[in-house]
Amino acid sequence: MTQQPNTTPAGAPAEGLKRPPQTEVRYLTPEICKIFTGTFGTLHVTVKDENIYRGVYAAYAFPVVHASRYISLLQRMPEGEDLEVGVISNLEDFSQEEIRLVRHALAGRYLIHTITKIDQVCLRYGFLSFNVQTNKGPVDFLMKWQGDRAVDYGERGKVLIDVNGNRYLVPDVAKLTPRERNDFTRFIYW
Repeated sequence: MTQQPNTTPAGAPAEGLKRPPQTEVRYLTPEICKIFTGTFGTLHVTVKDENIYRGVYAAYAFPVVHASRYISLLQRMPEGEDLEVGVISNLEDFSQEEIRLVRHALAGRYLIHTITKIDQVCLRYGFLSFNVQTNKGPVDFLMKWQGDRAVDYGERGKVLIDVNGNRYLVPDVAKLTPRERNDFTRFIYW
């Protein structure tokens, strides 16, 4: 008789089944897990010979540098703590449907605006004030004028982090118009 995995929301393993390792990173691969949509459209993960984790959410370990790598899958426990089911080393190893599900879960957690046009950048009270057009419409935001608020993105891009922690992506500074690039690099030159 095959023992069925526990399917309780708490994620407590059934008698005789293993719990995920808590002192080391467990890498999730298509060979040991299956990612699917479950009850109420939430993300579920089945780990082979272990458990079904319901209501899982995805979080980047390195959101700016690795968009398809090192994605942690976590489950909120009833006590309020997060249980890490494991880390996806490379999302591209999974099926197209599983990739779509994880990307959808990440999109709901991380809101990144892609800047399509810079209308104005100016220094105001020690903050950089941006008036930009994005893929989600026009936006005005403030950013601290310091190096850790403009993070490298690929070879020539930048991710700007505003005072509220929102992220704005300039995919390639070199592709800005000459006026936009001049305004941008006058303040963000690192």
